[in-house]
Amino acid sequence: MRRGRAALAITADAFARECAAMEFASDDSKDRERASREATEWFVRLQNPLATDDTRRAYRDWLMADPAHREAIRDVSELWGALDRPAAQLASTGWHRSADEPAPRPRRWFATGSRFATAAVVVVALAGGLAVWRDPGLLDRAFADVATHPGERREVSLADGTLAVLDGDTALKSHMSGPRRDVTVLRGRVWLDVARDPARPFTVHAGGVDARVLGTAFEVNREAAAVTVERGEVAVSGVDSRLGPVKLTAWQRVALQDGTLGAPVTVDPEQMFAWRRGLIILDRAPLSQVVEELDKMAPGRVLIADPELKRLTLSGAFRTDEPGAVLEALRSALGLRTVSVPGFATLIYR
Repeated sequence: MRRGRAALAITADAFARECAAMEFASDDSKDRERASREATEWFVRLQNPLATDDTRRAYRDWLMADPAHREAIRDVSELWGALDRPAAQLASTGWHRSADEPAPRPRRWFATGSRFATAAVVVVALAGGLAVWRDPGLLDRAFADVATHPGERREVSLADGTLAVLDGDTALKSHMSGPRRDVTVLRGRVWLDVARDPARPFTVHAGGVDARVLGTAFEVNREAAAVTVERGEVAVSGVDSRLGPVKLTAWQRVALQDGTLGAPVTVDPEQMFAWRRGLIILDRAPLSQVVEELDKMAPGRVLIADPELKRLTLSGAFRTDEPGAVLEALRSALGLRTVSVPGFATLIYR
């Protein structure tokens, strides 16, 4: 009995230490995220050609306040260095000039106003371009009838009673008037449980493929140009009239490959539709597919530094609200390295 109590006490102590370590790690992670967020804000502020000497001095004070700040700004700079085109645009603004360099004295008021207006246009254009770059779905969502942001999953009922479940970073337009029931997937992945109406066929347009049904449940993935059926029957055609139709039944999938519809393949429903339960199940998935999943899980772009890395594969089950777990798996299982600026971009490299 004493031995059992001793073992229990040791276990309790170990558990307490583990909890304390986890709490410390959580606090440390929050500090790093805060430093990264602040570093990103400073980095963007310094891109502004109208940044003042006071702004630069405040930045230097922030930089010296904590060693973690210097590490965070190095990460931001390293990540930005991988973004050739945006970096070149920023470099052309001259933001990197020394804070001690005197500003040219304006000759006349209207010349100052003109330069101010020009600089303001540059800043607005750069900010807009940067916003679209870090969030490619921004414009699609703006023109959609219903949409989700990265990391968001949403269930909606369309005008005809069809149930639609949208994965993260998905955008749809629908047209249900008269004899037509058309849905266009502008981006992302959607699962549809179609309301049966024999008088009005239901058609989904997604990039290079069209899917036509009367009443069924199926998934359409625009980026993969693929259709997967859960129940019922779906006729899939390529936008090119020479392709298809290919008839799919339950647990079958077809995708457009090199401009041609492949043969139907049988899929594992637990794996294929796991995202609706908040899970991503990867079975020797190429890194390119892993990146597609990461793009849906959180805001910001995911970049692969070396195209050769896309051939690597990853297996595992992950929660859709924990993109950090996927990145940790890339580091531990594949020996890769990552650097992230929360909400902006993540770079994967060796």
